[in-house]
Amino acid sequence: MKYPLTPLITVHMGAVLLAIASALPAFCAAQNPASFSLSTKTFRMDYSVAKDGSLQCAMKKPDGSGDLPVGGQVFPARTVKDNSGNTHDQRYSGPVIATSANGGNFPELVYKSHTVTQQSANVEHATVVLCDATTPLRVELHVRAYKEESIIEQWTTLTNHTDKTVFVERLDSAFLQSQTGNNTYLEWFDCREGNEAGRPEREKLSKGLRILESRHGNRHTTGPEPFFTLGFGALPEEGKVPCLVSALSWSGSTRLSFEINDLNILEVSCGVNQPRPVPVDPGKSMTSPEFVYSFSEAGKGPASRNFHRWMRRYGMRDGNRLRLVDNNSWEGCGMNVTEQSVIEMMKMSAELGIELYVMDDGWFGNGNNARSNDSAGLGDWQLNRQRFPNGLDPLLKAGKENHIEFGIWFEPEMINPNSDLFVKHPEWVMRIPGHDLVLRRNQAVLDLANPEVQDFMYHAVADVLSTYPGIRFVKWDANSSINNPYSPFLGPDRQGEMLNRYMAGYYGVMEKLVTTFPKVDFQACAAGGGRADIGALKSNHTFWPSDNTHPGYRLGAIWNFTTCMPALAPTCHVTHAGGEFRPKYRFDIAMMGQLGMEVDPRKSSADYLAASKVGIAAYKSVREIVQFGDQYRHQSPFDSATPSLNYVSAEQNRAVILAYQTGDLKQPRTVASPVSGLDLARNYRVAEINLPPGDDNPRLAPCAKQVQTGSEWMEQGIPLVFTRAFDSAAVTLEAVK
Repeated sequence: MKYPLTPLITVHMGAVLLAIASALPAFCAAQNPASFSLSTKTFRMDYSVAKDGSLQCAMKKPDGSGDLPVGGQVFPARTVKDNSGNTHDQRYSGPVIATSANGGNFPELVYKSHTVTQQSANVEHATVVLCDATTPLRVELHVRAYKEESIIEQWTTLTNHTDKTVFVERLDSAFLQSQTGNNTYLEWFDCREGNEAGRPEREKLSKGLRILESRHGNRHTTGPEPFFTLGFGALPEEGKVPCLVSALSWSGSTRLSFEINDLNILEVSCGVNQPRPVPVDPGKSMTSPEFVYSFSEAGKGPASRNFHRWMRRYGMRDGNRLRLVDNNSWEGCGMNVTEQSVIEMMKMSAELGIELYVMDDGWFGNGNNARSNDSAGLGDWQLNRQRFPNGLDPLLKAGKENHIEFGIWFEPEMINPNSDLFVKHPEWVMRIPGHDLVLRRNQAVLDLANPEVQDFMYHAVADVLSTYPGIRFVKWDANSSINNPYSPFLGPDRQGEMLNRYMAGYYGVMEKLVTTFPKVDFQACAAGGGRADIGALKSNHTFWPSDNTHPGYRLGAIWNFTTCMPALAPTCHVTHAGGEFRPKYRFDIAMMGQLGMEVDPRKSSADYLAASKVGIAAYKSVREIVQFGDQYRHQSPFDSATPSLNYVSAEQNRAVILAYQTGDLKQPRTVASPVSGLDLARNYRVAEINLPPGDDNPRLAPCAKQVQTGSEWMEQGIPLVFTRAFDSAAVTLEAVK
């Protein structure tokens, strides 16, 4: 597991660099310009230096042949020159915008030097140093190539070698160009609470500037999700169109820019959406978050699988650790949790085959600030003595007796005005001086730029985990955006640092917690799917996609999130939401990711519990294939009434196919559900799983052959019969001799 540079935090660079910066002409002169390449399994990036000192890149095939769609100047100049050397209109925007003390901005970056380090047999890291042609500003471009996963990761660092503070409006993580211009198509995913990544937004890019912004500060709750796909020549699809799948490793406000300039060149620039310029003092630096991308000439499917493999190996916490089947208390009983009720629900959950019970909101606060509703208690992370008079020991004991693990919910970034903490530390609350405190869900946000607040947050969680070492899981929530964007700790002159310092505080606390408690799984949640991003997954094991658990929504949302997220990352809960859906359909959808439940088994019917027991057992039988295998998406739920996907184990000896019928149906429909990724020569036996009592009519067609070669299954598909709308099938293929 790697942990890259802390995103966007200023660090002291020392007097030596300041001394070097004083010799401006020598420092900025290009030294030994040279070309170099970073290679992956399916493409490579070639870098070179033009006569004017600008850094150029070109995407090539692995052997260096053929121009692939990405390539051009890495940091655009104030002026653009065509192939004849003619100068075109000035530009006043770019991936790096820094205003110096004299009011000048937009550094003209020229190459100085580079190094390429072989970090491992699989990973190369290039560092390219560039300098402003007129001021002692220095930018380092970091590019890291993961050969087997065909992933490129890059970020930038700006260092101020002047003797005065500079103000950085933008330090984007990536700037990419493509000659495809207005023959480029964009697929992105809008985020709204209850509809996170609910539908893909697809458009053909046209001349001019297209900007997608999120502005909520500490999470994504409106605006674009921080990942997208570019299709070169046609709309992105799974298996034909050349596609670039990209993601920004950042959990706060983002800015994704797509511009087709007057030369018909596409320019893509992605980074943090800074609410105001960031001050960078002399001798200090600022670093952007990582931008991650993969390219495939054969559609977005291969690029997504590249992301999945990279995330499991490098990009998330414990990507090789099996995720448990859980039941969360929230949707079943809200804040009505007590020692007796939780023990009862744990016992009944264990009987269904559930492996982890998570006690959500409602367990903390005392006296007038007891957490009986959402207006009190946040900040007071002490067990409620009335609800849990014996602490958590009886719950952990019950867990051992019933062979079920125990987890707990926290929201340490937030605070209720009705809390002991608010009275004790009002200076810890983000609040614009002279303005009313804006509340959301009756809560405000703590000032994470303050090291004392970070220490408080860490100990709020760590003290509970240390007192009760049997706790296996923490759900970390964040239900409010930064609605009062002012850090009392930073003071009036440093508010430009607020967002960067906040996110660095969050990432730092999370990293410390997962390092201190390596056996605990952490889940990223933020009013639903507000932290469904690869930045949060560096220190989390799963993410909560949305508070909307309606199966009709979840099918499309999980489909979309897997553009760059592996299947073990999104938590897929079976609930009672959407009363028209049968349990089998709910479980077949939840099998797309980390399956769990969110029900009060005491209130569930016997039929529902019986179907749940079958569904959980079915998922456990294929869980390793889903969580660690290769995913192949077929017909999209946004384009077809019979969407399907399949997963194949790394050894290609097992596969699971999940297929759905979502449209109206007046008579039975026969479908040949596609399957991909099998060994062509191996024989595979077909079987159907998850047929609960009362809904056990096989969907596998009677004409289906029992054993065929991988080549035959992939050519013919899996014959299924659906008899109603919102029907589904879960089918396995096992290699046989």
